[in-house]
Amino acid sequence: MASQKDEWSSHFGFLMAAIASAVGLGSIWRFPYLVGSYGGSAFIIMYTLLVIIVGVLGLAVEIAIGRNGGTDAVHSYTAIEPKSKFFSYIGIFTGFIIMTFYSLIGGWILYYLFISITFSLSSLPINHFDQFIASDTPLYWQLLFIGLTSFIIMKGVTKGIEKYSKSMNILLFILIVVITVRSVTLPNSIEGIRFLINPDFSIFKDKSVWLMAIGQAFFSLSLGMAIMVTYGCYVPKSINIAKSSFVVALSTLFIAILMGFAIFPAVFAFGFDPASGPGLLFNVLPQVFAKMNVGGPIFAILFFIATFFAAITSTISLIEPVIARTIKVTGFSRIRSTLIVTMVLILVSIPVAFSFGRFQHITIFGNSIFDALDFVTDKILLPFNAIVTFILAGWFWKSNGLINEITNQGSIKIPFQKISIWMIKVVLPALIGILLMSNIKPMLLSIIQH
Repeated sequence: MASQKDEWSSHFGFLMAAIASAVGLGSIWRFPYLVGSYGGSAFIIMYTLLVIIVGVLGLAVEIAIGRNGGTDAVHSYTAIEPKSKFFSYIGIFTGFIIMTFYSLIGGWILYYLFISITFSLSSLPINHFDQFIASDTPLYWQLLFIGLTSFIIMKGVTKGIEKYSKSMNILLFILIVVITVRSVTLPNSIEGIRFLINPDFSIFKDKSVWLMAIGQAFFSLSLGMAIMVTYGCYVPKSINIAKSSFVVALSTLFIAILMGFAIFPAVFAFGFDPASGPGLLFNVLPQVFAKMNVGGPIFAILFFIATFFAAITSTISLIEPVIARTIKVTGFSRIRSTLIVTMVLILVSIPVAFSFGRFQHITIFGNSIFDALDFVTDKILLPFNAIVTFILAGWFWKSNGLINEITNQGSIKIPFQKISIWMIKVVLPALIGILLMSNIKPMLLSIIQH
């Protein structure tokens, strides 16, 4: 039978777990390549504004919904509106689908960490990453990564998620600081620093960049995936949700920007293209480390260790909502539930691992399996889930339930309370709705063409 309700052992433990989830690959892998592709500091300014305005409210709403429900995401949604069960499952499903390709990226990171530790990075050909992902090898590294994730999940909330998130978060921060210091002190790194601090204000007129920034704000803060709702289920009633949301959002923002300073000065110092897209981490940075005369191999090891910490704390949070629901529905132990979910995840992940090799001929509206899943989750499911969550909390939570939960039944004063509620009810659903429609339009055109 399932054990009694899990709970974070401390406020600090919850913050570390939430920050670890939010920082993750969204900040370490995705944020840098978006910064490189969409205007450098201009994108950072847009992202900062949206994290503070949209992200903090989104975090507060999801955590409040979870704490009110108290067991898992589905129960938390239906506690507010019984007819919302279907939508809660979409959130859990979204996180699970993201896990299929996030765990693959985690496997890539493990591989590059292994290559770095064996001091083989400098001998790799320029196109090695493309050759690597086209082979069967990534699947084996992905399986290892999934196994490590499941091992931590099996240990539970306090002894697993909280414990490992604390230690990995602290080490991640230290490693990024060390790498940043090295990056900004490289000869000719000043161009990379300028790229991050001198904005091109003409980019602010580009609606598509704003849409990318708001999408990244939700992606990086783990919103719309049932993660923060599930983590909220383990939050004690004494914790200040508003303050916690602000701390998580600002910490995520700080780490993301710090990661920019860890990467781009080095990229510019050695003359590489900052707009290298998703391959920035695996195509460009290994070449950067190989060109470092002093300490390149060591900094490569430190970098991929940091990236591994970010990746595994992301995937822990992505799979936890599924585990929590399995425990709730079946009554199985956490270990048994984790084993079941892991087996399903492995089966579903195999086509994703082969999407650049054996299954590259399989396309979905012109996209590989990997890219199609990335598009559907990031561009459609995440904004859709966010709209549903804001509407649920703003319009269906009766008797000022949202305010009561966030203010701990009125014992905590929240600044801009009326404006925040108006934002949750009207502004944010409308804003995210625009994002969703902008994302759906090219997909519909692609469907028509096919």
